[in-house]
Amino acid sequence: MSGAALTALRVAGHVALARLRRPRVTRAEETPWSVAALTPAWWTAVMCAAHPGAEVLDFTQIDASAGTHQRHRFTLRYNEAGRDARLPTAVFTKSLPTVMNRMIGGYNGTARAEGRFYREIRPELDIESPHGYFSAFDRRTLAGINVLEDVATTRGVRFCDHRTRMTRAMAESMVDLLAALHGHARNDARLRGAWRWLANFADWFEIGARKMDTERYTAQALRRMADTLPARLLGRAREVWPATVAASALHRGAEVGVIHSDVHIGNWYQAPSGAMGLYDWQCVAQGHGARDLAYALAAALAPTDRRAWERELVARYADGLAKHSGQRCDVERLWRHYRGQMLHALWMWTITLCHSPLLPAMQPEATSRAMIERIALAIDDLDSLDAARGA
Repeated sequence: MSGAALTALRVAGHVALARLRRPRVTRAEETPWSVAALTPAWWTAVMCAAHPGAEVLDFTQIDASAGTHQRHRFTLRYNEAGRDARLPTAVFTKSLPTVMNRMIGGYNGTARAEGRFYREIRPELDIESPHGYFSAFDRRTLAGINVLEDVATTRGVRFCDHRTRMTRAMAESMVDLLAALHGHARNDARLRGAWRWLANFADWFEIGARKMDTERYTAQALRRMADTLPARLLGRAREVWPATVAASALHRGAEVGVIHSDVHIGNWYQAPSGAMGLYDWQCVAQGHGARDLAYALAAALAPTDRRAWERELVARYADGLAKHSGQRCDVERLWRHYRGQMLHALWMWTITLCHSPLLPAMQPEATSRAMIERIALAIDDLDSLDAARGA
């Protein structure tokens, strides 16, 4: 039996026992097995620690959804001291109550990485993105929780999806945010030191591909989508996986920084100011920024707009990256990397449409199909198969 299978059996025991006993948590040191374990005392411990006398009197769940994590929105009601301190009243949680959640978010480390991002990196970034309030993880049971700002309430944002009509101004705002993110710690020594917990994207890709047999599922998805994909790309379908593997080498080079790594349109929102914001940092990694740039533009923009704007948007990103990092960025070299990284954008969605039974259905099929169609068109337009292999 594999190590993952043994871990899953052990975790299943912890989950079953917690569901039977239904323990409640009252201290910050206790990691809740589910949001069903939360109490006003626990909320007080995690939200009021820096404000003696402040207390959470009660809390209300607003809504919930499920995927790789379970997500809940809560409102908190404080005593007078808490209200005077203007402590957050609208929060959003991502937790790991099921065996599948724990094997994806706990065993693979994404829940811990997201929590550390909010604690250690997010405070340094001047970007539109939620703030993190608290995170906890139990290495024994793989239970975990991240408590974040509920930007739907605090900022009145508009969340995007594949039906959102992206304007040029919105696309420029996305590019500006990515340049600020990637430029902040580009080639920073902390990536090899204090932030070495950030997985290199190439490692993350290779480990995930091996564990989940994503080569097979990518091929399945291309066959399943054959009636809507470019004929030229389908004629070279056997080259897609080798090119995807070749494209990962870029992330082992010198020009690395912090990347979000899952910048599809569903992880963006628009603030009332018009600025674009980015959330859901569970895939945060270190790697080359061309990955985020290619993925974001191919997934967000209508193909006609992408074709018309992408050269100028890539040049805008290069200028922003140089500004935020203080390091020169060659536009033509970046353009080649941008083309090649489209393969990894495709990979993120082929394995959403067709995937291992160990993974949940992470997106509606209509969304997966829309993303694959857009990205495949970009790959065909940009000769990405050749660019990824350095041709």
